[in-house]
Amino acid sequence: SILVKVPPGTIVRDLKTQKVAGELRDHGERLVVAKGGRGGRGNAAFKTCTRTAPKILEHGEPGMQRWLSVELRLVADVGFLGVPNAGKSTLLAAASAARPKIANYPFTTVIPNLGVCDIGEEGAGLILCDIPGLIEGAAGGAGLGPAFLRHVQRCKVLLHVVDGTSEDPIADFNI
Repeated sequence: SILVKVPPGTIVRDLKTQKVAGELRDHGERLVVAKGGRGGRGNAAFKTCTRTAPKILEHGEPGMQRWLSVELRLVADVGFLGVPNAGKSTLLAAASAARPKIANYPFTTVIPNLGVCDIGEEGAGLILCDIPGLIEGAAGGAGLGPAFLRHVQRCKVLLHVVDGTSEDPIADFNI
């Protein structure tokens, strides 16, 4: 048996068909993606009281072979979304020890940034996710398109960050 440890939120797909073989959502979950073959028999199986060191063996049968794709989808408690330069990375940096790239130009964040916000109790904390900027038409493939939407799927709560100094904050929210 070969055991591959993966973090929660991992999706396993068949590489050729892209059919989902399984999803591991919780810590400690297991997924069998390929059955092993029947093992052969070695010397110990043929040992008798008169033949104490047999030189006989039976070959086993090969196991199943598959090419797989493993995809990690972030699991966060709170996802920050909004238009580019709305202050999502700044909010993440202020609420956690994360140090995302912060700059005064659009699309500074091209991959999600994670941070943990301590909420008082030892070991308790909220996982925060700074999601790349939302633009109109993302569902149709504009900007990061499906790559952006993939990160939104696993957030338990979405917090829409709106820049109050924007020319039209209501329009920014309605995107």
